[in-house]
Amino acid sequence: MRLRPLYHFVPLGAATALLLSGCADAARPETADRRTPSAKPSKTPEERKTPAPDSGKPWEPDDAMQRAERALDAYDEDGSAAQRADSGSAHLGDGVRRTFRAAGKRWYRLDLTCDTSGVREVTLTLTRGSAEQAYGIGCGDPEADQFNIPPGAPFTARVDAVRTGTGLVLWRLNTVAREDVDGCDDDIKGCGG
Repeated sequence: MRLRPLYHFVPLGAATALLLSGCADAARPETADRRTPSAKPSKTPEERKTPAPDSGKPWEPDDAMQRAERALDAYDEDGSAAQRADSGSAHLGDGVRRTFRAAGKRWYRLDLTCDTSGVREVTLTLTRGSAEQAYGIGCGDPEADQFNIPPGAPFTARVDAVRTGTGLVLWRLNTVAREDVDGCDDDIKGCGG
């Protein structure tokens, strides 16, 4: 048996040492100053997640959209034969200013909700002609707020832009039969009390 010179084992030893040091480095827990390739830092401050109100979890647009959709869906099984006339969403920083046609014989029901970080309530203002009513909308509620509008002239729904928080405003405009109107008949004129 012939012994090989030691210089043949030097590259093998170096490769083994390198591999072992890589394994030892990977075993260290991740810290703020050492990140794994899959934990990429945010590129801009806007990409950083902000906490959702009262949940302790980060606020994310996709999750917020799903929560808001569930709030709008909360009335699907209320027994009314609602027919969708319009729907939409807006960023809280842009606000909402939307004029809706209210033609026909069926009543209209505006369902509106918001899901935000840093804002607990927004103000919805409904206007038709000279009549105007303002309502506070609690953001993050499990059910959307509903407003009844009789058929007639177009009406405007406005939610002023809020630049101090992050969030979404979602709405659905449905038509409902007169007998399915619950509460005030005309939330633009108001019903007092």
